[in-house]
Amino acid sequence: MRLSNYNECIFCGSSKLKLHFNQNFTHNFYTIAIKNDFKLSDGFFKKMKIFECQKCHTIQNNPWFSKETSFKIFNEVYGQHNRNWSNVINFFQNGIKPNHGKLFYILNKNLKIRNYCEFNVPFMGLMIDFFSQEYRENINFYKNIFNYSLKYLSSRQVAGMKKASIKKKQKEAKKNLNKLEEIKIKNKLKNNIKKSIIIDNSYLSWLYNDNYKSVNSRSLASKILDIEIEDFNLIKKTKRYDLFGIFHTLDHTHQPKKILDFALNNSKYVLIYCHSDQNLEKQHLFSFTDKFESYLKKKKFFCKNITFEIEKKTKSKEIYLLCSKFYEINLKL
Repeated sequence: MRLSNYNECIFCGSSKLKLHFNQNFTHNFYTIAIKNDFKLSDGFFKKMKIFECQKCHTIQNNPWFSKETSFKIFNEVYGQHNRNWSNVINFFQNGIKPNHGKLFYILNKNLKIRNYCEFNVPFMGLMIDFFSQEYRENINFYKNIFNYSLKYLSSRQVAGMKKASIKKKQKEAKKNLNKLEEIKIKNKLKNNIKKSIIIDNSYLSWLYNDNYKSVNSRSLASKILDIEIEDFNLIKKTKRYDLFGIFHTLDHTHQPKKILDFALNNSKYVLIYCHSDQNLEKQHLFSFTDKFESYLKKKKFFCKNITFEIEKKTKSKEIYLLCSKFYEINLKL
């Protein structure tokens, strides 16, 4: 297996890359699987050096895996987004929402959100918070809507079955869809805000194999959360949002600046949640640092670091930035 060179910043395109001070390498959950599946040595990973862009302060591995290999990593080696699905199961089985501290409360208190969008992964951000606001809080309802959705979406998988089995599956699909729609109506509290997920099908992101019990996360999100799934490459550039959420996904696209520019140009506010660690792991091509905020401010965007305000308890090095091209950010906490 050959490595590919990435001599320009994956975010801003600058060629001013400086060797980073931290070149430590330690295996993790993902790199062990990559090593085993591709039969690689530790020396192979150590060839990847970390550089920091002197313009936007993004850090990236160079050299790194080719586009073809990257696609295999996110669709074969670890096709399932473990954290994404853990959020789904924790909520619909146990009533536990994704941990973003007081973020949803603060945003709801300060922003009038009628049209909300997230990028690429449906269960990493605030979609579950909006769902819990729109439907009755009841753990049995959560479990039932989850199970009916899984059964409905998997009931049309009939390849290789005999005619009698296919007919039975068709009846099951109708039955589960009716039950799903019935309990949603019964437990509805208020009208939905308009919600959507924009996807770009990048070779750096989880796509076709992000499944649980044969159901893809995007299909489940569309059915259970009342959201629209839209292709970034086909979307109308006149789209407008009150809030655009990017939750650990800006470093999982091959066109991060294009995505962020779209979000900032088409939204009143943009929430960026990303790593701020100086230790870039080898399953990632690139990552942001806490200096990214100063880069955005130099570009004349309003930007506020609200990591401490949301009072989230975590050991991870991460940052929450609320940004806007149009409005100053003054939050009432």
